[in-house]
Amino acid sequence: MEQMFKAMKNILHFTTLFALALFSYMNSFAQQYRGPSLAFGVQVVQPVGEFAKQFDGYPAGVSGTFSAPIGRSPFELGFGYAWNNMGSQNKDISALVYTDSLGYDIYEPGTMRIRSTINRYQVIARFRPFNGRIQPYVDAMSGVEAYKTKTDITLDNSGYSEASNSVRQHLDMTYSFGWAAGLRIAIADNIFIEGRFENLTGGTANYVDKDSIELQDNNDITFETKESATSKYTYQMGLAFRF
Repeated sequence: MEQMFKAMKNILHFTTLFALALFSYMNSFAQQYRGPSLAFGVQVVQPVGEFAKQFDGYPAGVSGTFSAPIGRSPFELGFGYAWNNMGSQNKDISALVYTDSLGYDIYEPGTMRIRSTINRYQVIARFRPFNGRIQPYVDAMSGVEAYKTKTDITLDNSGYSEASNSVRQHLDMTYSFGWAAGLRIAIADNIFIEGRFENLTGGTANYVDKDSIELQDNNDITFETKESATSKYTYQMGLAFRF
């Protein structure tokens, strides 16, 4: 019985010390100023799962986030945006310019540019426990992605180029959610180097197979699409600024 009371006493002491330490830790948060922050950087996407089987490549691009603290707590809310290039291609073509009075089709040499991109829009909930020179954090994210392909045709007219027929050929939207982990290291007052990793689960989307795009004799553009889930990892390096 005595040993049981002794064990209970030790547990009580430990619980009291833990509660005091936790109170002191949380109270230190309340004494620290926590301002909003803006971050941006370069990003590389690694398709995973079904997306990796359907899409061959590592879309690169840029991304940015803005977050603001909830009071003086370590929790923040914000939003993010990312732009990734799924592929770009230039094709030499002969484009139909007009039909003359005799009914003959007149063609001129030109270039068809193909640009396929991912635009991602996210809402972010962040936990950033430390506010010093080294700041790890974790995010939960949810949002939408747009898979878009555009083309334009540039004609070479007597020594100068003229861009025409800029058309959005395809657009599909899907959802995206996941988590991220990041680390900021101060290099000056309120300026940080930031590294970030994201694990994103993406819904099913249709996107253009850029190698299938062809220009027909009447200037109509044909292409094929692929369909898959769009889960991915992203890797980012950049700068963050605290206000």
